[in-house]
Amino acid sequence: MTAEEQKRHHHHKHRRRGWTLTKVILVVLGVLILAGGAFAAKVYMDVNQTAKTVYKSKGKTQNKRKVSEKVELNKKTPFSILLLGTDTGELGRTEKGRTDTMILATVNPTTKETNMLSIARDSRVPIVGYDQTAKINAAYAYGGIPMAVNTVQAFLNVPVDYYVLMNMKGLEQLVDAVDGITVNNKFAFNIDQYHFDKGQIRLDGIHALYYSRMRYSDSQGDFGRQLRQQEVIKAVLEKATSLNMVSSYNNFLQIMAENMQTNMTLKDILNIQQNYGDAMNFKTLQLKGTGQMIDGQSFQVMNPTEVAQMSTRLRKQLDLK
Repeated sequence: MTAEEQKRHHHHKHRRRGWTLTKVILVVLGVLILAGGAFAAKVYMDVNQTAKTVYKSKGKTQNKRKVSEKVELNKKTPFSILLLGTDTGELGRTEKGRTDTMILATVNPTTKETNMLSIARDSRVPIVGYDQTAKINAAYAYGGIPMAVNTVQAFLNVPVDYYVLMNMKGLEQLVDAVDGITVNNKFAFNIDQYHFDKGQIRLDGIHALYYSRMRYSDSQGDFGRQLRQQEVIKAVLEKATSLNMVSSYNNFLQIMAENMQTNMTLKDILNIQQNYGDAMNFKTLQLKGTGQMIDGQSFQVMNPTEVAQMSTRLRKQLDLK
């Protein structure tokens, strides 16, 4: 094997290891990690520019960590990341929108586990900084990232170290960028003008968008939708690993630059790639409340005991007392 072949072989192995973690974070982070670890100076410069474009701090958020609990990715500190998907950018929506997709991932490289907690959009919680009790997905609409982060932290009593925000248009474009995905649909259903057969089906971007949004024909309601959202994310990741990123990474970077923001720097992402590749055993979690009509609105009212138990589980995953 020539020196050049060895170099390519080493890069290929390094890239695959990074993808094991991204399966539980988000496809956009996976693309950044893959591109950042796979191709030399030109790609690094492109990725670094995109990382700067999408970077936006959490703003004025409450610090839920003690000084001794500071996240140091180069030392493999367990961390959390809040994944937010807004209902804007597609289907005729252009307003700021609400975060209809909310997933809190906690990553621990020592236990080699990542928990993915889907937070029901209609969860009835106090909105921190708004002095009202409302649906948790309204926090972003009321006060942007700071209010969304503070509300999730108060609800679950866990720190939110990082966040990724993407709109619906970005999801659609990512699915098309990998030339569609295949999912295993549990039952046949219709939503608007689209029909989805039961069993393995192939989805392009617009079909993936509707597939991941449907809830009224699902006996599990929003909880069934959460599972489809996670299925779409994982399917895009699996498909992306088989692509020739040399020829397609620019397309991914453009999609991210136009549709997402995060407080993760390129240095953070590369540290995750290097130090958290073993956290590949991910677990899907849900908090299921009780549906109630309050003041004319439909809410999911959570059981305080179950919320406390989930909080304990997440804090243990983050090595917090």
